[in-house]
Amino acid sequence: MDLALFSTRIFTGNPIQPWAEALKIEDEKITHVGRNEEIELACGNKTEKMGLPGTLTTPGMVDAHCHFVSLGRAFQMINLRDASSLDEIRERIQQAVARSKPGDWILGRGWNHHQWLDRREPTRRDLDDITPHNPAMMVRACGHSIWINSLALERAGVTRDTADPYGGQIDRDPGSGEPTGILREARDIIEEHIPPPTLEARKQMALAAQENALQNGITGVHTCETLTEWEALAALEAEGKLKLRIYHLLPPDDLDKAAELGITAGGGSSRLWFNHVKLFADGSLGSGTALMHEPYSDDPSECGIACLDREMLEELIRLAYSLGWDAAIHAIGDLALTNALESIEAARRDFPGEHRDRIEHVQIFRPEDLPLFHELGVVASVQPVFLGTDWSPADKRWGYERCRNAYAWKSLLQANLRMQFGSDAPVESINPLLGLHAAVTRQDLNGQPSDGWFPDQRLSLADSILGFTSVAAWNTRREDRLGTIEPGKWADLTIFEQDLFDLSPNDWPSVNPAMTIVHGEVVYRA
Repeated sequence: MDLALFSTRIFTGNPIQPWAEALKIEDEKITHVGRNEEIELACGNKTEKMGLPGTLTTPGMVDAHCHFVSLGRAFQMINLRDASSLDEIRERIQQAVARSKPGDWILGRGWNHHQWLDRREPTRRDLDDITPHNPAMMVRACGHSIWINSLALERAGVTRDTADPYGGQIDRDPGSGEPTGILREARDIIEEHIPPPTLEARKQMALAAQENALQNGITGVHTCETLTEWEALAALEAEGKLKLRIYHLLPPDDLDKAAELGITAGGGSSRLWFNHVKLFADGSLGSGTALMHEPYSDDPSECGIACLDREMLEELIRLAYSLGWDAAIHAIGDLALTNALESIEAARRDFPGEHRDRIEHVQIFRPEDLPLFHELGVVASVQPVFLGTDWSPADKRWGYERCRNAYAWKSLLQANLRMQFGSDAPVESINPLLGLHAAVTRQDLNGQPSDGWFPDQRLSLADSILGFTSVAAWNTRREDRLGTIEPGKWADLTIFEQDLFDLSPNDWPSVNPAMTIVHGEVVYRA
């Protein structure tokens, strides 16, 4: 393709040439960036020319933390998001049951009891009466807890005598000791009894997720999934149907099989590649499993769950390093972050050299941990969109004073940390404008809190766009080809119908992408 874009406001992300109004693409690369007149002179008879006045063009938006095929699968599950009560949730489930056959699994995702009027966590009794002939599993919004009925417990053989799995918890009735129907950090116990989707079904899930991403201006994602999902994505790439760039993180259990399949550090293609091993230091805020130095403010008996203890964390990081891979560690609580950083530090003593490790989420931290964070050069992989649903529960669960260092992205930048943005889709929408809005306003979409939650932590729009672009490229070791708009880089571009810099942040969520370009190809046009 020989394409030139004119009269658009271009945020290049390149500090040498931060702004431009036109650019030219030949085949898959950007060849020229500058003023309209300059680009006009570079055009030939076969150049397609597009005038885009009033638009904003940025480097391709990359969601640096999602669960991509799971996003496509979530579209097939009962949508439990944004419900205001347990009764509303039950009604949605009943409608799905009415369309199902006895014995079929009933699957839903997105419930969040912190948004319900009574804020009571559900139990299996709240499912049993409406799912008498079907096992049912409802995944919490965060993905770290599940709510299941008695038939699901029976299918999985979970009883009062079943021991808690390593790094997980089966909630039990304090009187009888029977499982309540809430499992924390223990989805595998149930999911291994649910018939897995076929390869063809997984491909269709991925295609649905891809369509959703491209329509939202996303040109690439970092997905935290398994070889099962990789297989579907690789099949789509072989068929020429993979349009996004997908950087795939893998769990340690898949590393031997990955090596057998020839999946090596930094290997892969321009569309699908891998270099990080995904580990878990703790759980989530909403599930009460984020690992904290001090007890939860609303439950002095609770400090969260260590999904991997320090010894195991270090061992698995060393395993990753020994194979030439980097480490990505899920750490939401402040103690989980401390453990993750100190484990990386210890592992690097045995494996010196360049590492591009990352900590996923970094939702709360102790200021005294930031110097080590910076010294190690670890990337903070955060999800600003979480703030909209989390600020109120965080105040309650962690307490206002501790929350001064929660979702504190300005402090992370001031500590000279690299910071990249994602959505954790399907936990939240993959739409990057929602993340930009949260990062800049510190508010939910209803404008709450009215002055912003700890407004001193607000970011600029420019810094927020960099979080979706240049850092994500560096973390995947492709900063020489991606992340900025400059000659020689691959032509991955997001073009918004309106210039965000000229709008109030409150208007951003209603702005639509005009065009999404990946590798020089227009893969979405409004």
